[in-house]
Amino acid sequence: MRIPRLPPLLLVLALTISMLVLDRALPLFRVLHPPIAYLGAAPVALGVLIILISAGLFRFRKTTINPFGKPVVMVQDGFYRLSRNPMYLGMLLVLIGIGLWLGNALALLLAPAFVATMTRGYIVREEQVLEERFGDVYRAYRARVRRWI
Repeated sequence: MRIPRLPPLLLVLALTISMLVLDRALPLFRVLHPPIAYLGAAPVALGVLIILISAGLFRFRKTTINPFGKPVVMVQDGFYRLSRNPMYLGMLLVLIGIGLWLGNALALLLAPAFVATMTRGYIVREEQVLEERFGDVYRAYRARVRRWI
């Protein structure tokens, strides 16, 4: 499989735009309405917080945040104790929150598409790089921490 070169945040933006278009084009699939739909703000806020804290930890440890770069340090603390991919998990929460905010069941279906794209197109390659670079340390980390949550 050819590895996509689209930065993950641009993929999230493209999926967000797709959700908005789906919601406008097919309002028949709206299953949640305000004020209940406004609960979607919570996963958006949580997702943004997870992304910012996790990215900040990468910067603090002076390793690359670029999914196509070469890591110099393997980060295992912070949210990385709970998920091997907390930034991607945060992005998923943002998409789920937007889907809930829109209240459109069809738009929410793009969240699993994000998981599949990230897993196949990004995470598998990143895991190979980490295993090559950090060997047994990464294998032990992978054995105790789940990929998503």
